[in-house]
Amino acid sequence: MITPFDVWAPMFRAPFSGDVTQEIVPRFFSPDIKGIPEIELKVQTEVASYGKQLGKILEALQALSVATNTPLPEIDELVAGVREVKAASRVEIRADAEAALERLRAVDEDGWRDVIRAP
Repeated sequence: MITPFDVWAPMFRAPFSGDVTQEIVPRFFSPDIKGIPEIELKVQTEVASYGKQLGKILEALQALSVATNTPLPEIDELVAGVREVKAASRVEIRADAEAALERLRAVDEDGWRDVIRAP
């Protein structure tokens, strides 16, 4: 037997029950931050994200692994995992871009032509 709750329940969501994203930024006035938060924020936003910084460290570790003939399988697994995520993301981002171009074409064909002619 189906109750009214069974029919309507999927439409109701508790607070914070949807997608959750978290931006990783230094928190000002936080005792958790070692260093100067203003500098940490500038490094992350003006020089390199945490991912870019960690990527360089992983590259250096792999180079050292090869140079010293010291296997680092956990580092290799991390690098492979990052590559997989990036490859999957490229596919998703491309699909999003194609969908956006189709929406643009539907509402502004001249604008669409300008965009697709971009070098």
